Amino acid sequence: MKKMLPLAIGAALLAASSGAFAITDEEGNASLQFNFSAPGARSLAMGGAFIGLADDATAAFSNPAGLVQLASKEVSFEQRINDYNTEYVRSGSYTPDPFNINGLSYDEARSSTHSPSFVSFVWPHERWAVAVYRHEFLNYETSFASSGVDSGLAGGVGDIFPFSADISVRITNFGLSSAFKATDKLSLGLSLNNYNLDLDSNTRRFTTFGDSVVRFSTEQQGNDGAFGFSLGAQYRINDQWQTGLVYRHAPEFKYTASIVPGSAVFNRIDKDAYFNTPDLFGVGVVYRPTDAWTLALDVSHVMYSELTDDMQSNFRLDDADPVTRTGLDPLQIDDGVEVRLGMEYTFTEMKVPLSLRAGIWQDPEHNIRFRGEPSLEGDAVANAVLFSTGDDQLHTSVGFGWAFEKVQIDAAFDASDRNETIAISGVVRF
Repeated sequence: MKKMLPLAIGAALLAASSGAFAITDEEGNASLQFNFSAPGARSLAMGGAFIGLADDATAAFSNPAGLVQLASKEVSFEQRINDYNTEYVRSGSYTPDPFNINGLSYDEARSSTHSPSFVSFVWPHERWAVAVYRHEFLNYETSFASSGVDSGLAGGVGDIFPFSADISVRITNFGLSSAFKATDKLSLGLSLNNYNLDLDSNTRRFTTFGDSVVRFSTEQQGNDGAFGFSLGAQYRINDQWQTGLVYRHAPEFKYTASIVPGSAVFNRIDKDAYFNTPDLFGVGVVYRPTDAWTLALDVSHVMYSELTDDMQSNFRLDDADPVTRTGLDPLQIDDGVEVRLGMEYTFTEMKVPLSLRAGIWQDPEHNIRFRGEPSLEGDAVANAVLFSTGDDQLHTSVGFGWAFEKVQIDAAFDASDRNETIAISGVVRF
């Protein structure tokens, strides 16, 4: 069993294989915290509902078609602080036949990241606009340890041995966006993007082989760049109603997955693997009943399943059949639908207008989950136990902003049961 067998048994077979595969079943991958909220504190405070609205400099990423709404040159920036609670299997027991995991104990690993998350420059013209920007698409790290899981079988058959995992993954996006007015009501946009992946993970394992303790680790290392693009459209129905849509194609990155022995007797084993970032298709609707009120609704289909297409074990003793794909672990992420609803009320009579904002949105479960039939053969039980966490998260958000003549300052707070985000952003117009 993959997370139970010592390295010595599988080293020769693994070293003989040269096939590339998708993201691996290393435990740190189970709960990658993708968040497809649009950049900017204003958008975050409105639950990320910005595809239809897209009326400031962050439209360069959210929906480039919206850039033609800007009246003057703008420089924008954002700083975000993200707190994550990642659920994992800490200890406990399970029964293999019939399979039952009610005896497992779960815990949460808390981690935090903070960095400049967005900066852009927009140059609008009468019927067209261009923008350049840098966006932090993903910034996630966590660290946790499991004391092992007992199968309850004689001789320790099926036991999952202790391990500790650390993972850090960051994807940054450098973009060039353009938009033009096809008609007085319809605008179209295009964004060309250069994405960069920085991945570093290490899972240390402790197992037994006869009377000996075998220590080894599995690693994921990568620093790769690739190109993607976004297509956007926006249609102004009348003074009150507006709609937009966007398709975002994110790229696939190459990295190295490795088994690192704890003894000089065995050689390090490296394989090529691929990190396929999910694409997104979204539509948005905006309703402005008065000059003071703005209501926005976004619905997006996130193609999370792309991340686990052709997923294969990093620890299996033999590769899957290249034709039938038998031998692949049944580990998957389902595609998800995000629904975002936001509102903004602006005190337009104030000398320096103040805006209050709130939002709510549903983040669908996007953990890697075991979808097959657990058995003591191969990797099935280990993955069924260790990849058994995840649920939908309901987010609520609030925020405010002041719009001075040349400067706008916004702040926002977004929270769910497991995640919290604080954002401060600003816009300078000239």
